[in-house]
Amino acid sequence: MEVPRGKVALCAQRDCLANPALLGLPDERLDGQDWLVAFDDAERARRDIARDADVVEVWVASCDDIEPINLAATIKAERPDAVVCMLTEQGSGSLRSRTSTSGVDALLTRQAFVARYHARKTRAAEQRRALGHLASPAVRDGEAAARAHRSPTDAEADGRTGAPRADAAAPAAKAVLLPVVGGSGGVGKSTVAVMAALSCRKRGLRTALLDFDLQFGDAADLLGIEDAQRLDELVAAPERLAVLPCAPGRLAVIAPPAHIDAAEAVVAGAAPVLDWLSEHFDVVVANTGAAWAEQHAVLLERAAKVLFLVDQRPGSLRACRHALDLCGRCGIATSPFQFVLNRCSKGSTFTSIDLSCALGGARVSELRDGGAMVEELLAAGLAQELFESGNPLIATVESLVDLVLPPSMAACSPAPAESSRKQPLFKLKSRRQRRAACL
Repeated sequence: MEVPRGKVALCAQRDCLANPALLGLPDERLDGQDWLVAFDDAERARRDIARDADVVEVWVASCDDIEPINLAATIKAERPDAVVCMLTEQGSGSLRSRTSTSGVDALLTRQAFVARYHARKTRAAEQRRALGHLASPAVRDGEAAARAHRSPTDAEADGRTGAPRADAAAPAAKAVLLPVVGGSGGVGKSTVAVMAALSCRKRGLRTALLDFDLQFGDAADLLGIEDAQRLDELVAAPERLAVLPCAPGRLAVIAPPAHIDAAEAVVAGAAPVLDWLSEHFDVVVANTGAAWAEQHAVLLERAAKVLFLVDQRPGSLRACRHALDLCGRCGIATSPFQFVLNRCSKGSTFTSIDLSCALGGARVSELRDGGAMVEELLAAGLAQELFESGNPLIATVESLVDLVLPPSMAACSPAPAESSRKQPLFKLKSRRQRRAACL
């Protein structure tokens, strides 16, 4: 597997590049970082970044011949797919307003910039170490085992469709990483993550459902899967990644560690696993926990889109604001956030318009309240049955997935279901219906 080629571009004055201490980076050699490309000329920076798809993030510190905000805005206009951040000593209200209007993703204080630099440097080192591990004979043996255990039906299906097999070379394109987050617990993150993953699988996309709620994640339980690979096992033995189902229309489920106290170690070693998933899948849907911590930053810094859930409780909106404040202070871009108001019905406390106004005009989608059926089927591990049930929640989840996926993915043809069952074996009645039947 090739080294992931995502790079960062740094635009700064020549004096700053020659003496990184002026940027808060003493003892660093900027020209010695293979993941960093530096520019001291604004026009050359704009031209080269526009043409170089390997640059996925841009830091604008200072310029001799143009205002930094103007350079950052121009780069963002020409490379809307890149994360563009601007360094500032003091983020005044005027500057924040101009930054927001121009589409620039984030303002970074010096402290946030230094933290982001070292995080990128550490990630690059982890990726280099992971390459040797993943290219070891154990991985090749794992891939051979995966081929040996593939069923004739899978092999024939791959032959008919011409789709890439699990042991095929990694695609050039990176997966869409789609974290599902919320400011507090109980907003429906697990449910939405599972339904979104099933929606992607239905489109024939190579889909992974990563349960990054490292302490209390239950995505595998909602799907009724008892033997899902656990993330701590994959971190400890990366060769196990080779047996994940990577075929179109298949769903690979990665469960959280079995023991709560393993969460911290898993976060520290998760980067190589995320890189492997990005190379081998089209979409990676990531469930997250309620408590915001390092694992959220690991996902959000890589995410193409983020589903940010808020429910009908006023406390959920307050928690959302606290989380957004944290993102701003940590230099995490919030432009990929798609805000989602969950459990909407005729008698709801909030509408999407209310939430949009509370968040300063942000775009907000709505998810319908699916009623008691959602809780009952998921508690029984029947997420697939819920997805096929025609519940009003599902149609709004599918519309949401259409909104956040790239057009080429959203337009994919539906894939045949993994199960031979086209309809649920049974449907659970709501509690009210069951009571009426007993009268």
